[in-house]
Amino acid sequence: MQMIEVGENDLDSLREALRRANLPCDDISEPGRRFYRFEVRGQWVAFGGLEGAAPDMLLRSMVVREARRGEGLGRTVLLALEQCASAQGALRLHLLTQGAAGFFAVNGYERFDRQMAPTAIRQTEQFKNLCPASASYLRKTLPVQVTNGNTPE
Repeated sequence: MQMIEVGENDLDSLREALRRANLPCDDISEPGRRFYRFEVRGQWVAFGGLEGAAPDMLLRSMVVREARRGEGLGRTVLLALEQCASAQGALRLHLLTQGAAGFFAVNGYERFDRQMAPTAIRQTEQFKNLCPASASYLRKTLPVQVTNGNTPE
């Protein structure tokens, strides 16, 4: 699977995929957000994004093409986004979800009260306006990146 950063020309495809999945898309072109298209043999199979900066980043709008669900692509996309966030210095990933808390819990995310989110995360449009108060808040501590075979001191 290939991970490609979504550019201005791809925003309409991203918006359509998010709308079909009933995910928020009003702020996707705002600064501080990076979205990625995941392709298999030149055809998109998923989208996902990251918002913010280290040490706490927000996982945004992860969606797998409906015809490809159930193939394990969600886990592969999630791992790729986690690695991408970790490479940018993130120590924790945060997210809000209406219907996928079980999926994220199986993948190491823990549910917390929304008020426990760091201020930078609570100040995002996702937290303040786009996701309803009924959305579950989950977070995961990411593994520390090891570079050149050395462990951090």
